[in-house]
Amino acid sequence: MNKLTIILVFILLQMHLPGYAQSEDQFFQQKTEELSENSNFEIDFSDLSDELYELKENPIILNKTSAEELRKLPFLSEKQIGNLMLYKETYGEILSINELQAINGFDTTTIRQIRPFIKIIPAEKQNNIRFPGLITSGHGQFLIRYQQILQQQEGYNVSDSILRINPNMGYTGTPQKYYFRFNYNYHDRIIIGLTGEKDPGEEFFNGSQSIGLDYYGGYFCLKNTGILKALVVGNFNADFGQGLTLSTGLSFGSLPSSGNLRRYAGRIKPSLSVNENNFLRGIATNFVIKRIEISGFYSRHRRDANIALADSISGDAYEVSSLLETGYHRMQSEMNDKNTIREEIYGGNIQFRTNFFSIGVTGIHSHWSARLKPRQEVYSQFTFRGISNLNLGLDLQFIYRNIYGFGELSGSLNGGLAWMTGIQVNPDPNIHFSLIYRDYQRSYQNLLSNAIGQNSTNSNERGVIINISSRVSSRIGISAFVDIYKFPWLKYRTDFISRGSEFSIQADYSLTKQLVMVLKYRQKSSQVNDISIQSLHKWINQTYQSLRYHIEWQISQVIKLKDRIDLIQTSGEGRETNLGYFISQDLAFKPIKVPIAVSLRYAIFDTDSYDERVYASENDVLYSASVPALDGTGIRCFMLFSWEPLKWLGIWIRYCQTFYTDREKIGTGLEMINGNLKSEIKIQLQLKF
Repeated sequence: MNKLTIILVFILLQMHLPGYAQSEDQFFQQKTEELSENSNFEIDFSDLSDELYELKENPIILNKTSAEELRKLPFLSEKQIGNLMLYKETYGEILSINELQAINGFDTTTIRQIRPFIKIIPAEKQNNIRFPGLITSGHGQFLIRYQQILQQQEGYNVSDSILRINPNMGYTGTPQKYYFRFNYNYHDRIIIGLTGEKDPGEEFFNGSQSIGLDYYGGYFCLKNTGILKALVVGNFNADFGQGLTLSTGLSFGSLPSSGNLRRYAGRIKPSLSVNENNFLRGIATNFVIKRIEISGFYSRHRRDANIALADSISGDAYEVSSLLETGYHRMQSEMNDKNTIREEIYGGNIQFRTNFFSIGVTGIHSHWSARLKPRQEVYSQFTFRGISNLNLGLDLQFIYRNIYGFGELSGSLNGGLAWMTGIQVNPDPNIHFSLIYRDYQRSYQNLLSNAIGQNSTNSNERGVIINISSRVSSRIGISAFVDIYKFPWLKYRTDFISRGSEFSIQADYSLTKQLVMVLKYRQKSSQVNDISIQSLHKWINQTYQSLRYHIEWQISQVIKLKDRIDLIQTSGEGRETNLGYFISQDLAFKPIKVPIAVSLRYAIFDTDSYDERVYASENDVLYSASVPALDGTGIRCFMLFSWEPLKWLGIWIRYCQTFYTDREKIGTGLEMINGNLKSEIKIQLQLKF
């Protein structure tokens, strides 16, 4: 009853506020929450935030752009892109942002969404690369960040004498986290990047880290020089087709809720991600010769793995049980797994494109210096085992009137196949419909696949996704999707063939441009083992339901309010129904004449168990994203302060705090805090030139 009272009071306080459609910030935060929910480890969102930031810093010039460049904008459908290009061919250059309303399919909502990423100016000539201009015309930045949990954790409360006896009893390094990045961009022709990171618990200019940070990465990129569209030396991502054969890095297109979002295959892109294992490092290039596009790459670097069998003299790994994801090197056991195997990947893509049709072939070969041999389980008998793998794929896209069709077929060296196909239809400029079918065989093996799906890998899955969205009017929008899927073989925690479904519907309403209101309902059903009995053939159905109410109110040019309430319920056969809620109040303050901005949040949460946890995206410093998972009972608040005292100087300070009322200890193991309060500070400095 106490929970219900709090929720009802919050709703009554907000009922006088209507709203409008989703902004690009809402879109990014919603998708990062979904990616976090589907991951078992901390995610680095820098590649995704980089894309939005770069688009804002270097907007698309509409009078110069191509259809391919417009596909970078996730808000535009193929029909809208086609109508825009046809309008330009018919009437010439666009003179004003308001002129977009004359193009079929471009309502005020669409224009508001894409406005931060476009520029209406006369078409410019391409800048030639001149040596003096590299200094005078280029622009760049240097950014450093400090981050730390202020309470002492168990891993740092171990004496040196104990560590000498058992080096895995505590962390060898300090609790601070350090990060830096350097960028240079010359008219989007020459781009240089460098980054580095030290995680909490890792040593810094000491012991195993004599060179300072635990990880360094970077790249040199040359773009748009004749037929050469991109040449990258260093760290990069590769993404072709629908991501079924090859897709490295993160992608919103892997989420089932993205069925109405066209997947933009970015081909070869430089990367400053600090994911210390899942990346490509080497050389990559992309050529365009008339209608043929050719991409190729070679990557080689060492990565972390759990050693299962090693040479007794040299210590070199012969077999590894798993490839690691975290990138943590805080104690002896983790440092023993660091850079244990060499990963070599090479391949490419050939694409033939017209204005209405494209077909491509992708091939990659992967090789490791030690045999991958995961622990043998019944559910994992089709998991890749070996020292090398080969994947080949064929992808297809076409546009016919108001229909956009796409698909990809991929195979692995062992004969396993996976394929997916879909269509997007716009029967009306304000209606978007998509249907996607996927069939990933249990024997399909690919460690670099990242296509749409529900499973942790693109294998052992079959399903269909239906997605529809509509602007009922200029003020009302509705979107919904349903994903019905099946796992034809056993999987982790499921010792039988299982089924599941996910359904979501969202509505938004707009009274004015200053008021936002969104209501979203989601339900996910799945089947898992019944752990209450010892049987391989007994399972239970479990259901997750959530209802979210989100509202934004731009009170003035200076003050903006956000409110959110989440209600969660989990239930299953033979178990109690558990509940949870999350309520937050955000305030953003940004004066017009003073170069400062302040964001605040006060939130309360209460969940009966971890299954009702809430992923609540928070405002963060530039190039960083915060999506904490909140469970139990407590209060979460943060403050973000940014200041640009000079044009070349930016300062961010972020402080967040979680106070629990249902426990006296936070976390477990070496991460445990003796107390019910967890605080974190983050300070970032940016120098622009």
